[in-house]
Amino acid sequence: MPETAMEHHEISQKPEENETSITVGKSKLTIRAEIPAGTRLSITVEAREAGNVSVVSKSYAPIAEEQTAPSTDAMYAAASTIKWQKISASVRNRLQIRTKKQISEGVLFALALALYLITRLVGLTDFPIYFFTDEAAQTVLAADLVRDGFYNAQKVFFPTYFYNGYQYNLSTSVYVQLIPYLLFGKSIWVTRGVCVLITLLAAICVGLTIHRIFRLPHGWAATLLLSTTPVWFLHSRTAFETGLATTFFAVFIYFYLLYRTSSPHYLFPAILFAALTFYSYSPARVVIALTAVLLLLSDLRYHWQQRRIIFVGIGFALLLALPFIRFEIEYQGEDIQHLKVLSSYWVSDIPLHKKLATYLLEYGRGFNPFYWYLPNRLEMDRHTMKGYGHLSILTLPFFLLGLGLAIRYIKQPAYRTLLIALLVAPSGAALVAIGVTRALFIVVATSLLAALGICSLAQWLQMRWQRAHTLIALIIFCPLAIFNIWMTRDALVNGPLWYTDYGLGGMQYGAKQLFGEIKTYLKEHPDTEMIVSPSWANGTDTIARFFFDYPFPFQMGSIVGHITELKPLSEKTLFVVIPEELQQIYASGKFTDIRIEKTLPYPNGKPGFYFMRLRYVDNIEEILAQEKAARLILQEGKVLINNQPVKVKYSFLDMGSIDNVFDGDPETLMRTAEANPLEIQLEFTQPQTVQAADVRIGGVPTRVTFELYLQGQKTPLLFTQEAEETPDPRTITLNFRRSLSIERANILIHSIRDREPAHVHLWEISFKP
Repeated sequence: MPETAMEHHEISQKPEENETSITVGKSKLTIRAEIPAGTRLSITVEAREAGNVSVVSKSYAPIAEEQTAPSTDAMYAAASTIKWQKISASVRNRLQIRTKKQISEGVLFALALALYLITRLVGLTDFPIYFFTDEAAQTVLAADLVRDGFYNAQKVFFPTYFYNGYQYNLSTSVYVQLIPYLLFGKSIWVTRGVCVLITLLAAICVGLTIHRIFRLPHGWAATLLLSTTPVWFLHSRTAFETGLATTFFAVFIYFYLLYRTSSPHYLFPAILFAALTFYSYSPARVVIALTAVLLLLSDLRYHWQQRRIIFVGIGFALLLALPFIRFEIEYQGEDIQHLKVLSSYWVSDIPLHKKLATYLLEYGRGFNPFYWYLPNRLEMDRHTMKGYGHLSILTLPFFLLGLGLAIRYIKQPAYRTLLIALLVAPSGAALVAIGVTRALFIVVATSLLAALGICSLAQWLQMRWQRAHTLIALIIFCPLAIFNIWMTRDALVNGPLWYTDYGLGGMQYGAKQLFGEIKTYLKEHPDTEMIVSPSWANGTDTIARFFFDYPFPFQMGSIVGHITELKPLSEKTLFVVIPEELQQIYASGKFTDIRIEKTLPYPNGKPGFYFMRLRYVDNIEEILAQEKAARLILQEGKVLINNQPVKVKYSFLDMGSIDNVFDGDPETLMRTAEANPLEIQLEFTQPQTVQAADVRIGGVPTRVTFELYLQGQKTPLLFTQEAEETPDPRTITLNFRRSLSIERANILIHSIRDREPAHVHLWEISFKP
């Protein structure tokens, strides 16, 4: 219902003269009217202020011509009675309407926040169905910090960043787990639950931004829109650092808008949450830096007007930057190493203009509506919800409406800030490649702009349908709430079956289930020498440390080591293997008396882990000797290189084909069956002119050697390059420093850390003329 301001009326001594003073919002209107007897007077006043609409309507009954004029005393008594009756009624009406509206808005906001928490906390350990190593690392590193007296391995007190996955990339996300770990120990529910409670800040702040900054009705719609965003629903239920960084970014935007529109003193919490965003996630460094520059330029005049507070704020920002400055001094070159680990094109050997062009291309991809609003398989399965776009397509029209309003009112700082938040969202991700976790900041801007569209439309409807405030609120609230509940049920009931690749290349399912079963088994069979496969997930040693204290009561290792070489094997030895390894066991012909004692199923009911015992066949030594001799025999074939047929000899493979290495596709690969190093010999029918070669290899420490035979020469030129360990495959470049005309090339890919026999992976080799 529209607000009705308190009214004040005075009636003059002459009955035909009426004067009324009406207060609407902050405005007061006094009207004096002289009307003929028998005339009815009706007055309606509508006032708009910062998105609020106040309407006052009043009608005055006509005075009959044949009435005898009352005496002066009677007239004053009647006037006094009418005056106080109207004032009393108006005050009661105003208070009732205001109280009713505040309760409805406040209650709906509280319900939206409660719904947000419920849809995050229910079934928290069951969806997502994995417990990923990057989640486990947060609590494991917090536990290590407590154990070591708050020093890291390099003896740095309260380190700025923690080493994880071959890089220093975790910070705030580790520190927020400290107190929960001290209180509750290691628990999936606690680790994820802490992050859920922090993300509640984002849900609160987007709602308050619409309510307090834009002063629109139904600000809680922004909270519900964020809650129903599929990509946010998924990642706000994990302990990934991207959710924390996005949350702090939403809080930063809110406080900055308060600084800009309410009080300059809000600059300090804005700076604090900008720093928390910066430290939480590596792509956030670029996002916050670019946001700061754009906001500085956008509101330069206002900043100058508040220059005293700005100068203090700069000092506060420098204080918060000290941990980062310390890190940059102590770990020089780590930023470059971080980009190398991520295989960023910024550290590749290409011209600067190509790097800039690639950045702009990736940045532009960050705004592709098909990527965001339609279901796609461009992301890894574990970062998507099957059948959903990253953003809900149902909100697209409202987002476009909000975007149009922001562009239309771009001169107003609040609208301009939302556009800046949208523009900077993919800026950090574009340093490597657009990915939903790196570009998750976009959900803040899209939720706010969609809410701006919905709430502006609701305000427009209320202006024309004044008694429909409650109805419009329910029309907005109910569908969003129902969809949120439905999506939660869908995720918990159907989510485990969305994707059926539960292994290393897919969901990496099994942390809670496997290590829980291992605890039970070892308790019942304490003499067992258990060897647990690490091949079902990344960083299984970190996951194991989440569930067990070190040293483990078991050994992490693959049974493949027992297949390729003779190792001790007794009746006490029990292997935990995955389906792919079980197939290798049977295919090898090296084992007998195979006994499967227990299986753990995947969510689709198929066996996922086997607890088994076995022993070698009697002639195992003879079999291994024959295999060693076979490894020295190279296979022969032909490949196309630069459209020229080339004779090739190569080590025996058990995955892929030699053609995959020269097909120009960086996603196809081949793998040696046992040879280490992998050897490839090329013999060109015509001399080839080359200056460099790109080689895409796996993430293990690797040495790449090229022996190039020039035309007419028998002694080769040697070029060697070593690559450190990384979590993902990467491309290295060997620069020959000049143009060479070669007839033959021998290429050796050596997995440095592994002995032979071993698998060596190779994705691509390309020569650069």
